[in-house]
Amino acid sequence: MLRFSNVKLTFKPLAFTFCSYLVCSHATAQTVTEQQNVQPQFTPMQVHVPVGDKYDWLQLNSNELLKGDIKHLYANKLEFDSDQLNTLIIDWEDVIVLQSRGPVSIGFTDLSTRTGRLLIQDGQGYLDGVAFNVNDIITIIAGEQHEANYWSSTVSLGANLRSGNNEQIDYSAKARTSRRTTESRFRTDYLGNYSKSGDEKTTNNHRVNSFFDWFLSNQFFLRPVLVEYYTDPFMNISSRITLGSGVGYSIIDTAKTEWSITGGPAYTMTNFNEVELGEDDSERSATLFVDTTFTTELTGSIDFNADYRMQLGNQNSGGYNHHAVAGIVVELTDMFDLDLSLVWDRTSNPRAETDGQTPEKNDYQLIIGFGVDI
Repeated sequence: MLRFSNVKLTFKPLAFTFCSYLVCSHATAQTVTEQQNVQPQFTPMQVHVPVGDKYDWLQLNSNELLKGDIKHLYANKLEFDSDQLNTLIIDWEDVIVLQSRGPVSIGFTDLSTRTGRLLIQDGQGYLDGVAFNVNDIITIIAGEQHEANYWSSTVSLGANLRSGNNEQIDYSAKARTSRRTTESRFRTDYLGNYSKSGDEKTTNNHRVNSFFDWFLSNQFFLRPVLVEYYTDPFMNISSRITLGSGVGYSIIDTAKTEWSITGGPAYTMTNFNEVELGEDDSERSATLFVDTTFTTELTGSIDFNADYRMQLGNQNSGGYNHHAVAGIVVELTDMFDLDLSLVWDRTSNPRAETDGQTPEKNDYQLIIGFGVDI
């Protein structure tokens, strides 16, 4: 019995050791397999942009690396023509590396313009090897330009056509063209509405305003020229032309929000559609104007914008009048937008017509249209 017991005691450790070996071997094999399935994690520092290449290169904070052509940077939006993905509009804050193969023109916040080969990397900018602060960039234009400038245009159209028992046509249109350089800004806006039910017109108003700003600093600017043309027979205004000039100040100018205010003297020439017997059908008046523009990015694809203008003239020319437009622009694609706008026009002292009827002081319009960025 003692010998048998000794044999059993000797066998148990051998069995235990053998089983332990199998478990450890399996665990080791499983660990090796798991390690082989683990994908390497790259950081932006491990992705290197080619040097001296025939392409412009762009690296995003998602580690994506694109080759193509730099078009321009304006309002913190970079337009980049990818070699494979075509034209892309990219938020400037998403760019961590940007390298040009040739010279580009850069407009800075101090209103200067410099040209050279660009490299932005590690939060630092280099132009022909000379370092500068990336936060000082206003615009980037591809190629050698005498002055970095950017043109943009948008057109928004809405229409409602009916036929049958009721023949009706309604249309609205908004358009904007602007040009921005490091030292100046030019903008022209158009807003028009037309409605016809049967043979009778029910709405027919058009407004065109244009201005030119010259920047004295990053915040202060002069507005040497302001022009506005307005017509609305239903407000008894055959035509109203305003010429003025003023000074302005940028209250907010960040990557997502811009707010500026302008004011100054102007001269208004108003021709009325109809007047009461013995009244003049035109009026000339010195006026004061206040103009403010506000835009902000609510989300990556939704913008809010508001424009307001007040003109103060004499009572015969209509007293003071207000024009306000507030709207939301929803980006459907890189080119097409949905435009929702509310328009308010008010004339404090509208001129009575021939029959003695006085137009309403307030006009409201809701415009729903589809826009195209040109």
